[in-house]
Amino acid sequence: MLEIFDNLCILFAKAEQKHNQLAKRVLREKNLTITPVQMLVLYTLYKKDNVTLSELGKLSYLDNSTLTRVVGSLENLNLISRVASNKDRRAYLINLTDAGLALKIVIADIAVITQKEMLSNCTSDEIKIFRDVLTKIFDTL
Repeated sequence: MLEIFDNLCILFAKAEQKHNQLAKRVLREKNLTITPVQMLVLYTLYKKDNVTLSELGKLSYLDNSTLTRVVGSLENLNLISRVASNKDRRAYLINLTDAGLALKIVIADIAVITQKEMLSNCTSDEIKIFRDVLTKIFDTL
């Protein structure tokens, strides 16, 4: 192991970088021209569609500037649409298009493939501990 990996923050950042590279590779292999962050937004919308940008940000844990950029690019790809809200003229609701909905199974498959490959050398006990530790880190920060 590299000496700099004695610092958990560096190890965590580098592991996430490798995870992101893996997700990009799997997306390419599935012939999708979206990024891992765009996949996250689609995955979030599969859980709950027809939401405001603000609500989508909370559900996906993305800040407004990142989300605005990602929503714009997904809209350009015709995977989502923005519809004016009936309740608030200033707000737009984010909806999956038919093309976005058609990717649901592929996106779920990519998430499974990525997770399976990422954790292939881990036992089920290690995976549970890993999930618990990541959740604690997330809650702490």
